[in-house]
Amino acid sequence: MTIPGLDLISRLRKSRPKQIPERPHLFMTGLNQKVFLSQWGEPETQVSLNELGKLGKLGTMFLITDPAEEAHISVWVYKKKNSILLFAKEKLVSHFSFERFRYELEQG
Repeated sequence: MTIPGLDLISRLRKSRPKQIPERPHLFMTGLNQKVFLSQWGEPETQVSLNELGKLGKLGTMFLITDPAEEAHISVWVYKKKNSILLFAKEKLVSHFSFERFRYELEQG
């Protein structure tokens, strides 16, 4: 299964209000996945994505894989903590508010 582009993430970055610091999604960058497991427990949802390549105007294409397999990007969702975490090589590369992400999806 492929996910055409993850343009929603770039829209989240561009559409945030002025009072939020310039790069809030980089606040905890570099923390290891094990830190989150020990502090927050297992994520409620976990998705692994492997990059397939770029397809012109569609953007980057990703393949959803088994979370047990090594992946280019691991996405962990903690709904109760209102957080979506993106990891690459077991290090946090970005994080977002789950509520904001859901709002952006609904706005389309």
